[in-house]
Order: sequence, then structure tokens, then C-alpha cells
Amino acid sequence: MLEMPAAKGVLSTLFYYLANQYDSKHFPNFAAVYQFILTESEEVYSYYISISNGKAEYFEGKHSSPTIKIHAPVSVWLDLSSGRLNGLWGFITGKYHVEGPLSYLRQMRKVFGKKFNKSDISEIAVEIEDYEIEKKRQWKKPDRVLVINGSPHQENGDTYFYLSALIGGLKKAGAEVELINIYNKNLKIEPCDGCLACWRRTDGVCVIKDDANMLLDKVAKAYLTIYALPLYVESVPAKLKAFLDRNFIFLLPYMMPYHGFTRHPGRERKEQYLALFSVSGFPEIEHFKSLVEMFKGAARNSHKPLIAAILRPGAEGLYSNPFCYKGLREILASLEQAGQELVEKGKVSQNILKSIAKNYLPLKTWREGANLHWYLKTSKQ
Repeated sequence: MLEMPAAKGVLSTLFYYLANQYDSKHFPNFAAVYQFILTESEEVYSYYISISNGKAEYFEGKHSSPTIKIHAPVSVWLDLSSGRLNGLWGFITGKYHVEGPLSYLRQMRKVFGKKFNKSDISEIAVEIEDYEIEKKRQWKKPDRVLVINGSPHQENGDTYFYLSALIGGLKKAGAEVELINIYNKNLKIEPCDGCLACWRRTDGVCVIKDDANMLLDKVAKAYLTIYALPLYVESVPAKLKAFLDRNFIFLLPYMMPYHGFTRHPGRERKEQYLALFSVSGFPEIEHFKSLVEMFKGAARNSHKPLIAAILRPGAEGLYSNPFCYKGLREILASLEQAGQELVEKGKVSQNILKSIAKNYLPLKTWREGANLHWYLKTSKQ
């Protein structure tokens, strides 16, 4: 169980970072020893940073002849270091005091002001690729499409019934389709355990040895991946969520901006796309909101634009209600058209998306029909 960090550990981390922020490029000949005497209650913590020959090192303890000594409560020094407390104001108001030349105090923020930017970390040099911007995107018609079916019923439920029409459209447009049923009992997929070994030790290779690695290799090679699933509690079925989490290996630990968000850079700068297909038992399309937002986030963080969210509310009711038979045929035709458009254009027209999501009965009639259906299925009479 994680416990509250001890002050000594916090300070050791702070001075480790501070020493590594020494700006040797702009201060190559700077030489000094900064001694810090920090207090919390009855405890006294002593650290010093020695700068010479273009290097800075931090040590615990007291230096025999420091250039400058800084005395402060731990909380004050943490506020100074984070910028919450202005250094000059803190000095004037006596929140900390100094022994030695004040010129070394005034230079601290610059001497330890190295910024790790795009020139140091090449992986964050390109914040947004052109293909992530729709107006700059140049869609390339894919020869193959990867479809990952996240339905526990695999090819025997509502999800696949509608999905098969979409797949028909993909094939009609000339794409070869590889279908993966995540809930195939022969596919062993463990959840990510958050060990971060793929960041720290294995250079993007997951240490969990199961079938997810084989599937991740397919995702890594796919120009277009379609995730198909039934809506489960405003989200995705558990085994599919476990697999989505395992996609973490495609990312690096650095941070970079993206349209007001922060995200990780990808290990490879590779043009790839995602599409979402989902069905729900509820007749209102609004139930998909959280799911769509989840996939928008996944797309943003994986550097793979979400080019379509194809949603069919009231899927089971539409299939089982005899009054919707004509509508069912129309929706299947629209799903086939959506598949063709995905392959040929890299998007689905709004008219087709609306046709797929269309309700063919008033909501009151829909609910009454659903209640009758389930009453007859579950009644003991």
C-alpha cells in the first residue's frame, strides 16, 4: 500500500531533478556549491549541489566550504521550487535566509533552468501529424481492414448480425477483412497490470505472455482497425477493455500537447485510423455518448484518428419487432454503404449514419413492444 511520502524522500527527488536541470550550455564555466539546510518540525535535512567542470551533482549532508547556504522550512523551499512562492518576496519577508553572496541566489533559477524540449527529446518534436488534421489528410484506400469484434456472443448475436452487413460493404469496396472475435475462448487476454515494464525495461514489449501480443502485432500493422461491440453499461465488454488497455505498449512515457489536452507520443509515427461500430438495446442514440467519448480519447492518445462512429440503438428490438421488418432491411443496406464509404473515402456520410441510427417507431410504442417481448420471454405462465 502506498503511504504518504517522507520528507527526506521528497527532498532527495527534488535535488536529483534540480541537479539534472543545470544548464551547462549557457553556464559551462560556472562553479559553486549550494548548501541547503531545510527543517520540518524537529528534523533537519541537509543537501548540497556541487557544480564544476560543466557538471552538477547532488549529495546528502554538509559540504565543508559551500559557496552559499540557504536555510528554509521544507514547505517554504518546496513552494519556492515550484514557483508558488516568489523568491524575492520570500527573501524580503523572511520566509528563508541566506549565508553568502546573494548573486549566487539570484542566478539560481537561470543556472538550474535547463528546459527539456524538442531538441532534447526528439519523440515530442512533432506534436500533430498532418493525417490527424482532417483537412490535410490524404486517405489511402486500404487493401485490408482489421475488424475486432468485442461481443461475448461472437458471431451469434445482435452485434455480428449488423456487423456482417458493414463487413459486406468493406469487401464490396475491395478490401480484404480480417475478423478477430475477442471472446474466442482460445484467445487468452490478461488485463494490463500497470507495471510500466514496457516503458522502463522492455522497449515497448509487454511482459505478459498471452495472445494479446499476437493481436497487438496485427493492430500495429493495420491501416484501419474497426472496433465492433455491444454497449455494456455505457462502455465496452470487459475482455475488449482489457485488450484496449494493452495497446499502452504503443506509447512512450513523454508528455506533449494536443488541442488543449496532454498525451504521450507514439513509438512509431505511422498513419493509422480507427472506426467504432456499436449496438445498444436502448432506442436512444444518446446512450452512446460516453462510449464515443472514450473512443475519441483512445484515438487522440494513440495518434489514430477516429474516422467514424457507426451506432445502431435499439438493435435487438429492431430485429425482433415485426413492425420494423422493412426498416431492418433499410438499415442493413445503409450499413453496407457505410462499409463501402469507409474503405473508399475514409469516412461515412452523415446521411448514412442517420439512416443507420433511425428509429422506426415512437419511443412509447418501442418500450411497450420491448416490455411485451420480455414479459412473454420471462413469464412463468
